[in-house]
Amino acid sequence: MDRASGRYCRSCGSRLARDNAAGSCAPCQRKQEQLRLQAPVVPDHFWQTDELRDALASWHMGRVIAAYRRNPWHGRVLAQELVGGWADLSQVQLSRIESGPPIKDLDRLMMWARTLRIPAHLLWFQLPEQRPAPVAAAPTPPVPAGPDLPALLGSLTAGRLPLAAGETRSPTIGISAFEGMTTGQSAELLLKLFLQLDDELGGDSLYLPLSRYVARMAVTVEQDPGDGLLAFGQLAQMTGWLALDADHHAQARRYFTTTIYVAHESDEPGLAASALGYMSLQETYRGRRGPALSLAQTALASGTAGLTPLTKTMLGTRLARAQAGVGDQDGCRRTLDAARTDFEAAGHRDEPMWVSYVDEVEVAAQEGACLLELGQTGEAASALTQAIGLLTQRTPHRIRDQVHYLSRLAKCHLKAGDVEQACQTAADALSLSEAIGSTRVALRLKEFADGLEPFGTVPAARDFGERFRLATAGPGS
Repeated sequence: MDRASGRYCRSCGSRLARDNAAGSCAPCQRKQEQLRLQAPVVPDHFWQTDELRDALASWHMGRVIAAYRRNPWHGRVLAQELVGGWADLSQVQLSRIESGPPIKDLDRLMMWARTLRIPAHLLWFQLPEQRPAPVAAAPTPPVPAGPDLPALLGSLTAGRLPLAAGETRSPTIGISAFEGMTTGQSAELLLKLFLQLDDELGGDSLYLPLSRYVARMAVTVEQDPGDGLLAFGQLAQMTGWLALDADHHAQARRYFTTTIYVAHESDEPGLAASALGYMSLQETYRGRRGPALSLAQTALASGTAGLTPLTKTMLGTRLARAQAGVGDQDGCRRTLDAARTDFEAAGHRDEPMWVSYVDEVEVAAQEGACLLELGQTGEAASALTQAIGLLTQRTPHRIRDQVHYLSRLAKCHLKAGDVEQACQTAADALSLSEAIGSTRVALRLKEFADGLEPFGTVPAARDFGERFRLATAGPGS
């Protein structure tokens, strides 16, 4: 048995020649020799592992290198000594890069990108030789004179527009600025509009029109990045959020990654940190608690003294949600206290529009979500009741948020054993949900309905189950 097995290549299993004493066939020996000299050419799917995507999103080249070494495609974990040798570094030096602070020097970043053959579109910086060639200007269709918002929304949803990002064709025609405005000012106005519509309608109906606009705006800012690049990044983040609300996770991640790249190009660390915060929230919704915590920690750590109070508040709540997800009660409460302190410091400086949703309602609701995850149902119910009360008094148009908070409050009552009150609260949420389109929130209601299974003999549970079935049944059901 041993003698027979020794006549086959240790790497690929092919039969060896009689005079081969190396234990590997000639092609595998060449591959091993090449691997000692440089990184191999890898397929596209190599870069799609969760660990590599999270590492690339963190802007930490050391983490990217570590994830690269551990990629299952290699068949084994590549040694630090081997990978370090590609860059003329020792094992100790590479270990320090992987575990130390992020590399900031652009020359070193470009060296590693070339060494590992990282595709340009995955990087948070650009290589000089991989900058896209200028796109020839294309004629743009006329737009309504002035910012007529109803007409604008109608034009965005028109079927004649080019297909959105993620579909089978990419637009070649850019956008035109509104009359009397720059491209950046026009995009900021559109962001304000969609922030308000998001509160009232949810992402299901808004994602497609905004993604179409953003796809066309990408053509425009590629031709002239000096006008509207930062606003494009803000709209990309908004599109990612709408995709997340509509449960389109792959698209959401792509838009958040685009936002990080644009923020880097625009020297806006707050926007980059915000996009990482959204990616953390996305992982929280997907139940991937480890990546959610890593992304939230990276988002908060990547900030500088220039971050605004509301930006720090938002990042703090993202971290608190992730800490609650892993059961870190003490850490979560400390982070919530810090977020509350940051929120109370707001009002003394201008805040970016993309954090305009962070208010007392949002802070209370996030506290409630964290406490519910930690099993502190009494405190959670109190925080959520406060959020719902403030929402009803100050911003009653935010229907989607109201449905979401009610669904969480219903879960609090259910965990506390008050099935009747839980079902009544969930029924209120279900009634309001008919006015919005948010798959994310609909999934929260489904989770509640599924949680009623042990209470099938309770009349209130049976009644809600039937109401939920009728409300979610498709045509003809």
